[in-house]
Amino acid sequence: MNELPQTDAGAALAEALFARFGEHLAVPPELEGMPELLQIATWSTHRSWSQQPVSAELIRLLAACALSAPSKSFLQQADIVEVRDAAQRERVQALVPSMPWMSQAPALLVFCGNGRRFRRLFERAGQPFTNEHLDGLFNPAIDGALVMMNFMRAAAAVGMVCCPISVLRDQAQALADILRMPPHVFPIAGLCVGFPAQAQSVNPRLGLQATVQIDRYPQTSHGLQSVVGDAAADATMDAAVDAYDQRYMAVRSARLPADAVTAKPPMSWSQEKLRQYAQAQRQDWGEFLRTQGFDTR
Repeated sequence: MNELPQTDAGAALAEALFARFGEHLAVPPELEGMPELLQIATWSTHRSWSQQPVSAELIRLLAACALSAPSKSFLQQADIVEVRDAAQRERVQALVPSMPWMSQAPALLVFCGNGRRFRRLFERAGQPFTNEHLDGLFNPAIDGALVMMNFMRAAAAVGMVCCPISVLRDQAQALADILRMPPHVFPIAGLCVGFPAQAQSVNPRLGLQATVQIDRYPQTSHGLQSVVGDAAADATMDAAVDAYDQRYMAVRSARLPADAVTAKPPMSWSQEKLRQYAQAQRQDWGEFLRTQGFDTR
């Protein structure tokens, strides 16, 4: 991204955040790091790539930057697998035939949680591993997610774009076999990386009133207040989602005009997610993790 002057970057940041959240946010003109904030606020997923090559040296540099992310208790339980060999990439891509654009990405990475190294310290010392419970899975999952987000930020800093591929977990065991994942290692997501073929618009997100809480969550049916209080909290949440659906449909309608035959407008976010998850997905994920040696209790 070409850096804008501070004042221009501030105006562009305010505009991008309004497009994203439907809320006018205060952007102090003297705030440092405005170009970086603008880059984060305008992040978008890309599925088409330019012909500009991506060198192995650049991927390794970005991986080093990514692995500089925070790590729970400095356990360093994240790995990056760069799928570089052509035959190996074909095997991974064959797991998700619904994404043909994945094969066109200059680079393909798989981010993993690695609980093996930490446990190996105990094996070498001849000591029992005393933390074999769900937290032993949760920690490497968070470490890996932080590293993946850090990689996307590093990629953006050099003008590259990315697309996370969580659907690879639909074929977790097959992916683990292809990548020869040892026990206590699991995939978090794939990541396509390259230079963009064209710019992308900002996609709207749920309003901050739905996702940013002050001091505590409002009471809901899981809280301790009365049914009346529960209904009020749920009504507030529903109103926030309804307002977001309206913004979402307005943006989608502008980008994707109504079907010429049915004259139906694009679906709302709520309708899309209800349809997407109307059928159970990834029901074997827990069994795969247990096969990898994790105690998911």
